[in-house]
Amino acid sequence: MEQTKGKNAMAKDTIIYMLAKGCEGVVGVLTVSAMSRIYAPELMGVYSTVNIAVTTAAMFACQWLVQSVMRYINKYEISGRLKEFYSTAFFSWIRVNLAIIFLAAVFLIFIKNSGAAFLESYPMPVLVSAGFMFITYSSAQLVIAMLAAVRRAKTNLFLSVVNICGKLLLLLLFTRLWGGRVEFIFISYCLLDLFSTVFGSYKLQMAKYISRSSFDRAVFADLFAYGFPLMGNLITTQILNKSDVYIITFFSGKAEAGIYTTNYSLVSSAFTMLSAAVIRGSYPTILRSWSEGRKKQAAELVNEAVRMYLLLGVPAVCGVFALSDVISGTLFAPEYLRGHIIMGPVALGMLFLAVTEYCIKGWELNSLTKQIFYRSLIGGVVNVVINLIFVPKFGIITAAVSTFAGFFVYFLLARYGTRKLLKFHLPFKTYFRIIGSGVLMFVVLTVLKHFLPVNILTLAGLVIAGMIIYFASLILSGEVKDELKMILNKMKH
Repeated sequence: MEQTKGKNAMAKDTIIYMLAKGCEGVVGVLTVSAMSRIYAPELMGVYSTVNIAVTTAAMFACQWLVQSVMRYINKYEISGRLKEFYSTAFFSWIRVNLAIIFLAAVFLIFIKNSGAAFLESYPMPVLVSAGFMFITYSSAQLVIAMLAAVRRAKTNLFLSVVNICGKLLLLLLFTRLWGGRVEFIFISYCLLDLFSTVFGSYKLQMAKYISRSSFDRAVFADLFAYGFPLMGNLITTQILNKSDVYIITFFSGKAEAGIYTTNYSLVSSAFTMLSAAVIRGSYPTILRSWSEGRKKQAAELVNEAVRMYLLLGVPAVCGVFALSDVISGTLFAPEYLRGHIIMGPVALGMLFLAVTEYCIKGWELNSLTKQIFYRSLIGGVVNVVINLIFVPKFGIITAAVSTFAGFFVYFLLARYGTRKLLKFHLPFKTYFRIIGSGVLMFVVLTVLKHFLPVNILTLAGLVIAGMIIYFASLILSGEVKDELKMILNKMKH
């Protein structure tokens, strides 16, 4: 009974998050497409490097807290200690941001006085707006993680839709009024992340729990001990994701980095959203089962979560390999088209990264987060070494292959490192049905695209055709018979 209830809760939350991330994906594609037409490749290179620096800094400074609150909020809710938990999390966040604001101010003063050459490429308005983005981005990430952990999926759905749509609309408005300036991207991000933070905090009713006297050192010790090693993991994952942009910029220039980033970001964003939908939909239920001592059920739920992700991730990879040229040719300005060759390897790497998130659950649930850092570090080193050796000779395709290689090495190390703690195991027939259906879809789409013009209607038609072929194959193979039965029962009622 508990197992069925847990699976149903996971399925319900995952559907809600899929709706949210689906909306994010569609609007995200429109945003990247609009940016490729507003900004030249050189300006996209400026945006990319600054954005990566901000998000990496946020990961280093605040993601340990984000991961910790998501891991422990259920524990403190069950024990009736939310006041200590929220107060400790809030004042920890305040201290981190004050420290970052101080360091950012020192950096800006130094650059203003002695960094004329740097300011030619990265003007002061861009740097200042990026600094504000750090505060609002880290705040929104913390609040959204709490909402996910306590299963406020509908609130997260609302915030996802408002956030992604609002950012695009504000960017277009600013551009229409004052022209295409890079800082407008960061300003639009700031305003919408600030809204997410305020609204999410209100829904969590955090204000009634927070007091300076309730800051608890023991709670902080729990959060820090769990989250600090994850800082290393997050940084190395960011290296796996983003270091190639800086290496390409160094060896090939900002324009080449802009072409690479535009094509990369489309795939990376789509797979990150897909992974986040399944993780956000499944992880709170897994955590709750683990916190309540039902460890066997938690392991079974991990199995189900991996299967759900593969059902969605495998066709996405096959679709990207089949249609990368159509995607890039349709959505981006012509000068970005040659970057489509990087989409397939990046998509495959992102698939393995998402599966790795489930491999490391054994370490996360047992608070052995140092083990995650060690493995991810090795993957990051593999990525950087391949880039440094081969990017000067072979260009952006090397960066895409190194992304796949780094994520695949990380996956192997995590998969075999957690076998004795909490491993997932799916039947061979499940892999065969899912991968076979994806390959069939790939073959059909690859043939069809050669008979059709490259435009938005063709892309939409091919995507729909691919979905029909894939899911028809799954239904005929019997892989989704339980899900199909559940949907039909829901429709009857």
